[in-house]
Amino acid sequence: MGFYRNKPRVKVDEDYCRGCLNCVSACPREGKVLRACKVGGEIRAKAEHPELCVGCGRCVNACPTHSISIYFV
Repeated sequence: MGFYRNKPRVKVDEDYCRGCLNCVSACPREGKVLRACKVGGEIRAKAEHPELCVGCGRCVNACPTHSISIYFV
């Protein structure tokens, strides 16, 4: 058996996101992973490139509605 390296991914539940964008400003990847987008005329956070997530958890801690999660593949 070899070692298996878990790769983090970020997911935004757009139903609970209020559009504060604290997660976007907290992300150390500077807009490469999370971005603001319009959903039904309202601004929401979206995981644009979840595969670039480093798994630091700053976005999770910055979200007041707990709409962001990190999972591993």
